[in-house]
Amino acid sequence: MPEFQTFLSGSNMTEFWNNVKWFLFFIAPIIMIFFAIDVIGHLIVMIRKALGVGEKNDDDDDYDVYRY
Repeated sequence: MPEFQTFLSGSNMTEFWNNVKWFLFFIAPIIMIFFAIDVIGHLIVMIRKALGVGEKNDDDDDYDVYRY
């Protein structure tokens, strides 16, 4: 019978946290960049709505256009 080995031994936990550290070190910045781009896009839309830029109101015409 093979020798008993625990899954959560000290060396396995050290290796696991080392892998998590490298995963976060390399992958997390890429994920944060995509989230930051999305947040900036939403922020620009909210600022434009707050300032009223880009809104097209057809009610502001000074004259009526008649097409025959």
